[in-house]
Amino acid sequence: MSTESYNSTTFNCQRFKCSGRGLILPFGIEACMSIQLRAVLYFVFLLYLFLGIAIIADIFMSAIETITSRKQKIRYPDPGEKDKYLTVEVRVWNDTVANLTLMALGSSSPEILLSIIEIVGNRFEAGELGPGTIVGSAAYNLLMISAICIASINAPETRRIKLYNVFLVTSFFGFFAYIWLFIVLSVISKDVVELWEAVLTFLMFPLVVILAYLAEKNCFASKKIEMAEEEKLIITPPETDAAGVPRSFHKDELLQFLRDLGQSSNLSIEDKAQLFAAKLSENMHRSRMQYRIQGARMLTGGKSLFVNLPDKLQEIYEKYQKIDDESSPSAIAQEIDCLPKLEFTATAYAVLENEQRIDIIIKRTGPINIYQRAVKPQPFDTTFSTDHKAGGRKSTLTRNDIDEDPQMAILEFASSSYAVLEREQRVTVEVVRHGFTKSVVHFRLDTIDGTATAGEDYIKLSEEFVMESGQQEKKITIHVIDDNQWEPDETFFVKLSLPESEENHAKVGSKTVALVTIINDDEPGYIHFEEPINLVKESVGKAEIKVARVNGADGRVSVHYRTKDIEAVATRDYEPADSELVFEHGEISKIIAIPIINDLDTEKDETFAVELYNPTGGATIGKHGRTVVTIINDDNYITMANKMASLVQVDIDKLSVTKTTWGQQFKDAMTVNGGDLETAKFLHYVGHTFSFFWKILFAFVPPTSIAGGWLTFFVSLLFIAILTAVVGDVAAIFGCLVGLKDSITAISFVALGTSLPDTFASMIAAKNSKTADDAIGNVTGSNSVNVFLGLGLPWLVAAVYWESKNLPFTVKAGDLSFSVLVFSCSCIIGMILLTLRRFLGVFGKAELGGPTIPKYACSAFFVFLWICYLTLSGLQAYGHIYWAT
Repeated sequence: MSTESYNSTTFNCQRFKCSGRGLILPFGIEACMSIQLRAVLYFVFLLYLFLGIAIIADIFMSAIETITSRKQKIRYPDPGEKDKYLTVEVRVWNDTVANLTLMALGSSSPEILLSIIEIVGNRFEAGELGPGTIVGSAAYNLLMISAICIASINAPETRRIKLYNVFLVTSFFGFFAYIWLFIVLSVISKDVVELWEAVLTFLMFPLVVILAYLAEKNCFASKKIEMAEEEKLIITPPETDAAGVPRSFHKDELLQFLRDLGQSSNLSIEDKAQLFAAKLSENMHRSRMQYRIQGARMLTGGKSLFVNLPDKLQEIYEKYQKIDDESSPSAIAQEIDCLPKLEFTATAYAVLENEQRIDIIIKRTGPINIYQRAVKPQPFDTTFSTDHKAGGRKSTLTRNDIDEDPQMAILEFASSSYAVLEREQRVTVEVVRHGFTKSVVHFRLDTIDGTATAGEDYIKLSEEFVMESGQQEKKITIHVIDDNQWEPDETFFVKLSLPESEENHAKVGSKTVALVTIINDDEPGYIHFEEPINLVKESVGKAEIKVARVNGADGRVSVHYRTKDIEAVATRDYEPADSELVFEHGEISKIIAIPIINDLDTEKDETFAVELYNPTGGATIGKHGRTVVTIINDDNYITMANKMASLVQVDIDKLSVTKTTWGQQFKDAMTVNGGDLETAKFLHYVGHTFSFFWKILFAFVPPTSIAGGWLTFFVSLLFIAILTAVVGDVAAIFGCLVGLKDSITAISFVALGTSLPDTFASMIAAKNSKTADDAIGNVTGSNSVNVFLGLGLPWLVAAVYWESKNLPFTVKAGDLSFSVLVFSCSCIIGMILLTLRRFLGVFGKAELGGPTIPKYACSAFFVFLWICYLTLSGLQAYGHIYWAT
């Protein structure tokens, strides 16, 4: 409606306020309503439209996920067999390119379309709503989403950006895009966008994509590209079921999960399949698009892309996770303090520390994650100095009682104790001379057994030596015998004495006896079962249980083992055993064979235990000192495994957004939580109730299984365009009714409404992804694409239109240039803070999460920046801050 008054034979109403602000709205019947009522209705309608956009954007993103997940088959040489090839599937779309093109278009389509529709609807004249929404969304995405993601990670967990080179490129353009916007509007050609500026703005969009792609491929760095994951993907073809359909997992993974889960008689096959599907869902790689879809479905009570377990199964799964996480680095670090201390003498500790053996002892990470802490006691000899080397120490002795006779030489050991690692095979002791040094002095060294025995542990020394005139020190080597047998640290003594002929011109000092410690460096290792749970069929004959020797294989060691009944009964279900395993020097693996009795009766699964005890030769029992053997009935084993694998694949397929049909779409639209009522919560019902109309309407959109998702893409894009046009009208009229300028409405209500699904998407990605890339890594990319595509495209169309008429394309800088400037300042501060978080230990050296207080402080600071942005933009828009444009 183009006039400000409305006349009708039916209605006789007052002046029709804001009737000329929309392209489609308002409706004529509004003329008789009060302004307050109209404002409330328009606000509610705006929220409802945002809900509709979130739902159709979900479908739009599903189409993009279908398109970008398309794979092609390639042949690859089989590394296992010559002249054979493997046929595998690889993704056609690169993740970075997909994120910055279709993904950015999907997440920012309302803002981009709003800008395009506004210019076209205004007869190619620029408005404030579209550009303001783009800048406002950028501010919200960078500041508020970052704040939420930082705070959503449980302390002290962290998330780091993995593709940091890509992040740097997109961050630069995410900042440069808005600086460029300011330069175009306020510097180069004030209040006018020339054709070359519009063309250059639009061309920056493919430039960002190309540079980000090159950064991902490390074209700007000397570091080699990590190809491990791609190689693993290529040489590991997917497993198929009996019908030849590829599975999302390998059956070995399923069997290992069952071993780790243990035998629970109260769990059905369906329950176990659901638990395994939850594990796969938690660990599977997810794209940013999938997180975006999940964010929208959280708002609307739609079908989740994650496996939601009933409370009973969730409790069991959490217990399983605790067991599974015992070998994680954080759990291991907490275990170290609880382990026994391995205490050395000060001498032994010094040698180990000098040779960096202490770190090895503390940080050893063998397959069974066994650790010992080295504890340094107080040194018993104050003559130790810091320049110690293996085999001896320089003396720090200062003699205050040197004989007054200037012709008297005094001999003694440089240190009263020495230590040597057995593998060094020699120790050097040092005799030093004080006083008179111009004479030739003879002295004698003799070794005396302590716990070490001459001939077995070291070579006996009993010899006379000469210190020449002017010589102040003499080093003597004693040979140590290195064997492969573990034994405790052993000691012997070296005695210094003078022949009778030397007593007139030489004497011994206070250190006439030196203690030598031989530190045993043989590592007999730890002995444990390779698996805590073993599954065997009843007809197997013998259950072969592997025992491993890890973290050392020196010397001959042994360990005893015995069986114990649980549900299985010895002599009825298996043959009992109580015997000894012997590992010779260098042996690292043994097999315990337990005969299994096949009684041919149908019975449930039964278990018994095998445990290790009484290790000898210095060996230690490892983490898995006990294993449980489950005897499975043969008739049910294959059937159960295949049935469970099929059930798991069905559960995984339910999470797919690329295999939908029309029937499935209508079923999901009409049911809460996609039909999963068992795990549906109250909020799911609330969201489903409010969004029911939109769900049914958009169920008519062609499913992604048709035409590779492209038909869904274009139809849903059309729906988004229609809804965006209505949003533009509703937002403009609402702002008019409550007295808000379009620029303020855009950066607040509209920006917040269009960015809400992204907020949930980033929060879910922060919690579930192992990196921060999907949470905040793509925010900067989307922000740059918003300008280069969301403004570049409509500017290009409008500039061409006005150029054809030989007229300039006028774009008033006004409030927009000030808003851009404030956002740019906030962007610089925010990016500096994210960089500091990555490199400073106080923040956990990661962009997200970290210690509690710094985490919440950073989050609050980002919120403060966003509030400052809104406040300053509002004050300027209403003339409280002067801005010369």
